[in-house]
Amino acid sequence: MEFVPLNIKTNNYLLSSMIKIKELIEFAKKNSLTALTITDNNMYGAIDFYKECVNNNIKPIVGLEITIDDLKYVVYCQNYEGYKNLIKLATIMSKTPLTIETVTKYSDNLLAIIPYETRKLYNDLKKIYKYIFIGYKDENQKQKIKSSNTVYMNKILCLEKEDEKYLKYLYAIKEGVLAKEIDDLKEVNLKPLKNYQETNNTKILELCNLKIKFNNNLMPKASKDSYNILKQNCVKKLKNIFGEKAPKIYVERLKYELDVIKKMGFCDYFLIVEDYIDYAKKENILVGPGRGSAAGSLVAYLLNITTIDPIKNDLLFERFLNPQRITMPDIDVDFEDLKRDQVINYCTEKYGIKKVAPIITFGTLGPRQVLKDVGKTIEIEPKKLDLLSKIIDPKISLIENYKQKKVKDYIQINPELKKVYKIALKFEGLKRHSSVHAAGIVMSNDNLDEVIPLDSHGDFYTTGYDMTYLEEIGLLKMDFLGIKNLSLISNILNEIDNISFDEIPNNDTKAIDIFKEANTIGIFQFESSGMINFLRKLKASNFNDIVAAIALFRPGPMQNINSYIRRKEGKEKIDYLHPNLEKILKPTFGIIIYQEQIMQIADVMAGYSFAEADLLRRAMSKKKEAILLKEKDKFINQSIAKGYTKEKALEVYNLILKFANYGFNKSHSVAYATVAYRMAYLKAHYPKIFMKNLLSNVINSEEKTAEYIYECKANNINILLPDINKSTDNYIIYKNDILYPLNNIKNIGFNVTKIILEERAKKSFKDIFDFTRRCYGKAVNTKVIENLILAGVFDSLGINRKTLIENLDLIINYGEIGEYLDEEVFKPELEIKDEYTKKELMQYEKEVFGFYISNHPITEYKLKYPNSINIKNIDQYFDKVIDCIIFVDKTNIITTKKGEKMMFITGSDEVAKIDLVCFPKVYNLYPEITKTDILHIKGKVEKRYDKMQVVVQTIKKLN
Repeated sequence: MEFVPLNIKTNNYLLSSMIKIKELIEFAKKNSLTALTITDNNMYGAIDFYKECVNNNIKPIVGLEITIDDLKYVVYCQNYEGYKNLIKLATIMSKTPLTIETVTKYSDNLLAIIPYETRKLYNDLKKIYKYIFIGYKDENQKQKIKSSNTVYMNKILCLEKEDEKYLKYLYAIKEGVLAKEIDDLKEVNLKPLKNYQETNNTKILELCNLKIKFNNNLMPKASKDSYNILKQNCVKKLKNIFGEKAPKIYVERLKYELDVIKKMGFCDYFLIVEDYIDYAKKENILVGPGRGSAAGSLVAYLLNITTIDPIKNDLLFERFLNPQRITMPDIDVDFEDLKRDQVINYCTEKYGIKKVAPIITFGTLGPRQVLKDVGKTIEIEPKKLDLLSKIIDPKISLIENYKQKKVKDYIQINPELKKVYKIALKFEGLKRHSSVHAAGIVMSNDNLDEVIPLDSHGDFYTTGYDMTYLEEIGLLKMDFLGIKNLSLISNILNEIDNISFDEIPNNDTKAIDIFKEANTIGIFQFESSGMINFLRKLKASNFNDIVAAIALFRPGPMQNINSYIRRKEGKEKIDYLHPNLEKILKPTFGIIIYQEQIMQIADVMAGYSFAEADLLRRAMSKKKEAILLKEKDKFINQSIAKGYTKEKALEVYNLILKFANYGFNKSHSVAYATVAYRMAYLKAHYPKIFMKNLLSNVINSEEKTAEYIYECKANNINILLPDINKSTDNYIIYKNDILYPLNNIKNIGFNVTKIILEERAKKSFKDIFDFTRRCYGKAVNTKVIENLILAGVFDSLGINRKTLIENLDLIINYGEIGEYLDEEVFKPELEIKDEYTKKELMQYEKEVFGFYISNHPITEYKLKYPNSINIKNIDQYFDKVIDCIIFVDKTNIITTKKGEKMMFITGSDEVAKIDLVCFPKVYNLYPEITKTDILHIKGKVEKRYDKMQVVVQTIKKLN
């Protein structure tokens, strides 16, 4: 008889099973199992399990573990109707405990197995289910069961017997306890039984015949007459733009797009997107100009879904919707991140809580996380675990990490870590928790829990399946993206009168100059050091250069950057391949940059329709050999028929084949270049407002704050130290400068700032005694006052910082009893001291802010050495000799195996840190380097592990 394992738990039963679905399928194939079950306490993995089984000729039996009054049993669907009942049960139990009444309501086409341990449910449940069995896991249990309706059912949590010993560590992670507190779990492996004779298992195999329905028509309906409404809306907008007589190219393009959209059945889709974008704009929620291929649609432009005119920008509709490649449309929309949920809530309220849902996603046990979690289950010194975690590369697997010498050596000398690592290898990649996808939303005309399980997250549901199969099921998936930069832009615009995002003028000289001068810190897509270095060479002169920069600055296309720049500057001959292609390639100096150019070339040379050309482009980019061979002949033959030589046709085909991998979606590039350009406009025309909001947008990053403060200084914007009577909980513009906030001082968090602002709202602080009398003890302690003093917040009250620090005990004592005293009579006299030196003041600022604000020790020196590089750009100088000015934060002198001394220096400039190495020969020339020195360094940039460092050649001490 055939062995049917009836109770397989997968890693979707979070932190309770070691079985991954793909590994389960491979195990079944290896052991000749032709049927499998899944019986998790949710349905997260059901669709994945079903598809993998079907694709590998294994019969899938989908079940669900149910709990009633802490007693568990399993139900299995016999068919699709039973599957729908499983979906209902999984949805309900994600929100509230199940009852007998609930399971009765959703019991049709389900069969049940009651484990021996919870057999007291049997009498109640046998009234509900047509087919019901009692499951036993050993002969002892079987003998005690009087009923003949028995099946063999052991709980399966791992594939191999040798893995059973690891399960207690997984359960310890789940429970948050030590592994020694968990009993060993035994006989839970999937071991096919030989000479299997249990007929009822085979009966269950015969009773369960699930076929899940895919490609359901679940598109939400916006109207009964959606096509005519869509057409009317587009024509109305076209008239608003051009009057009664629109250009022929727009009329024909609109007619064509509407025809395709109607035939593909997507009229409702466009109206739905139009509706929620219209809602967002009416609510003053900033919406991006577009993203992805949707910017190539004139209909999307006319509906105000995008604000990119595809005809002016030479964008192709077929890159978005191809009538020869029927797929769901993909209009992803950018909203300002803090208001994204407001738009989702609007959709949920309009269509129903079970018709709109964010997509579930899963966090997994990654390399660092799994080591940390396993380490907590074993009594091990935390410092050892922390150090191991730091040297682990999270981008590669634990196995790959172990090949790194530093990892292997460290583990070999620590037996406890060796044990942790061995266990972690078993758990890596297991699902750890469920979460909500950052952007994905599905919408349905029917309640979602008619076709997929839902998962309750308090006041809303997510899908119970991740995004892999949602579109295949027939659901409309779209991305509502929360973009931090749009929130930043919105905040800037709110401070500027009479200008909106879409009214920012095109081709403004000052905005273009931001890119030309590579002054793009804070500009969306353009603030990385690599991109800035590229812009310095590019010297952008128009909007097209900005579009091209986004497309070129990627790993593959980067090889064309130098040629693009040389051609732009007239230093390299431009080759258009054929005069007929000049119009297509002229904007990019003869270099194929965009996917749309490939489609246009196929159209001009070989007479492809854009729909056909899109299929060619896709085949090329995905290297589909069979299609490429067929298309090559087609391209050449059709080119010859149009009058081109065979040699030229072959040359062009091979060239576009080469560039297909590099080609970027121009629609996306134009859309994101639009956002970047408009940010540059705001930076150029409203620099203080721009930088103030940019600083306010930083969350928990000293390095980013320091970078933006340095950018302010580079643009002649002064940053003022915080002031006790003027600063707030955010950056503000004060007397044409930017005033630093109170809550960004170390140890001065939200609560302290709130107390200070509440007290100040009553009346300003007269002096530090007035401050301590009113605030001390209300979350304001001695350390808080010390940091406030060193940050300079009391400077405006007329007494220097050193005086306040050296009289701190007196000030605190007064704060403790001051409310009981007459403040004028009993206010103590302070012993006035000379202020700290400039160097000391800077060092204290570094301590309380994490960086220098009023001055940096090296700034004045850098002006004298204009060739010195900024350390944050060090990546661009690999294997080159550079000059830099650094402030010495730390030194470390060691003795080599040869008995020679060498030095490691940790240095910094206004923004970033760098490690410097002085080998013995260099160290002997400069042995007197100490902390706080300012050095002019000449050295070679090298890479150690994954980090840049400078090997010092010469040093000049500047201070």
